[in-house]
Amino acid sequence: MLHTYVNKRMIDWSYWILKRDGGAQGYPKECPYTRLVARGGVRGFVPDLDSDSVEVDKILCNIKKLNKEVYRVMHLFYGVDFKSGKAVCVHSSAVTIAQDLQCHRDTVYAHLDRGHRLMLDGFHENDVIAHVRK
Repeated sequence: MLHTYVNKRMIDWSYWILKRDGGAQGYPKECPYTRLVARGGVRGFVPDLDSDSVEVDKILCNIKKLNKEVYRVMHLFYGVDFKSGKAVCVHSSAVTIAQDLQCHRDTVYAHLDRGHRLMLDGFHENDVIAHVRK
């Protein structure tokens, strides 16, 4: 279940970073007021994609400092690679990621698991900091 939470956040992040680096412009889908107010309905509260993705991006930067292989696996597994400093969409399987990192496919899954756990630690740490500030 916890990996599902991280998976959802990473998928949202990959959509956000690819859209941002792709030069997506235009009018926002909603005004700032509606983003700040919890919206109800069938799906319940819909998070603010920008602030959530910025949080994920910061945690990924911290992961890069700890372990570059885990950082790379997290990017490639969720379909993001950087070419000339710009995010591009890639479709990588565990086998192609293993070839890129020159490791075994099982190592890719171990790195992915480690990345998910580090992401959860980052989310928890941010929640604790936000709670202390209140």
